[in-house]
Amino acid sequence: MKGVKNTITLFPSNWLYNAGVVGLLRVVKEIGDKNYEINQNGFVEIKKEGLTCKEIFEKWDGLTKEKINISYKGKSKGTKGYYYANQTEKSIKEKINALLEEKQTLRKGSKLFCSICENSENTNKSKLKKKVLTQTYGNILSASARTFPNSYWMLEPREFVCSKCEFILMCHHIPFVTIEKDKNEKVEIFINAPDFMLIWDLNKLAEEILQKSKEYEIRKILGSSLLQWAIKRRALLGAWTMMNIEVIVKRWHKEEKKWIIDYFDLPQDITKILLDYEIAGMIERINEEKIFDLILRGKFSELEKANYYVLKTILKLKNNEKIPDNDPITKYFVRYNNPDYLQNVAGVLPELYVKILEKIGR
Repeated sequence: MKGVKNTITLFPSNWLYNAGVVGLLRVVKEIGDKNYEINQNGFVEIKKEGLTCKEIFEKWDGLTKEKINISYKGKSKGTKGYYYANQTEKSIKEKINALLEEKQTLRKGSKLFCSICENSENTNKSKLKKKVLTQTYGNILSASARTFPNSYWMLEPREFVCSKCEFILMCHHIPFVTIEKDKNEKVEIFINAPDFMLIWDLNKLAEEILQKSKEYEIRKILGSSLLQWAIKRRALLGAWTMMNIEVIVKRWHKEEKKWIIDYFDLPQDITKILLDYEIAGMIERINEEKIFDLILRGKFSELEKANYYVLKTILKLKNNEKIPDNDPITKYFVRYNNPDYLQNVAGVLPELYVKILEKIGR
């Protein structure tokens, strides 16, 4: 991360940082859409002109209250059990100011490299105690500096966090999307990728998908987001980018009474299929969740069977035959009594099957 004049430029890194950047963009977006730009090359530029510490804090605190029902406004103590432990309005504003300023906090001291952005910063022993990855940046991810090592999968217990990254990490909770399960289970997800434009789009699409149904499993949320992205963007992604699309899952562990972090991704073949805009368009035209589920699970040969039963059902309907509830067609389609719909499917499904096989090289 480098500050250039009145612009802060942010590049993708690990998922915790990426979630923080997206959370920061949500904060900045609350102030004004013209304050940031997500570059086509996958990095972010934030214009500092017009941004104030006071306004950033107020928008951040408002989103925090909305997301996790916690407010730091007016707090000077008593936040030990808060999501960002032992933080106050003053300490958070200090971190915001450090992000907005270009100068380093110290001219003398030990030169350390930030474990997040890898930039160097001078610090001393007293400052170092407050600048390592601990519960300050999320009590579900890290531990107290005096207890066990933090559970964040990529970093060591005492990793240094520079002044520029501190507030960014404290925005990582904002973009997580809640999946409603039941009263005893809460799950939150964030879709991570090596490109901020892709991250921004996929998480926005995931939110829109969950507004329609809170019952979707993680596989379907990710798959649907990739599908909609392919239709919207009509762009091709490199193999490396596809391989690094994953869902970060925060899940409440009932037995241990704590949050745990899981990771989920789709097989590369499935990702490749869903991100092909021609294939995505055909899946959208068929518009049948049962068919989509087959594709998500890699059961491509079932598409041939489905098409066979579509053709049989069309003939039955032409002969005014009633389709029983246990007919094989019901395994694949909900609207099996609609002849016009089935005619449309019969024109798309064989081509979809061929395109999928071509895409994965079978």
